[in-house]
Amino acid sequence: MSQNEAAGDRISVRSSRWWALFHMSLTRLLFPARLVADHIGISTNIVTFWLTPWRRTDEHLPLSHIAEVEHTRGLVWDAISVESSGGLNPLVVKGLRKSQARYFVDQVRERINANAPPSRR
Repeated sequence: MSQNEAAGDRISVRSSRWWALFHMSLTRLLFPARLVADHIGISTNIVTFWLTPWRRTDEHLPLSHIAEVEHTRGLVWDAISVESSGGLNPLVVKGLRKSQARYFVDQVRERINANAPPSRR
């Protein structure tokens, strides 16, 4: 796969700065949490404290290890939680715009279903 095809395969969402302002989170206001999905898996990029932006949590979960993609709908903003088949430490990003969260979840579920082995009957 070429680099251009891989770039077009990438879906990215980030937490809303309005959400961060409403929740009085200076860290999320300056450095929104990001959730990225591509043909390999799902990754997060979360800065832990605004004064030390070089300290961040980068996590990756391959598509083959994803057990559940949970879309929590709120009144104004949504949250996405991606759980692994092992059940430990889900990838969670809160404060996402509704349309972006819906599109992200739909695309990830479609990719998981496309990579799933055919069921035996």
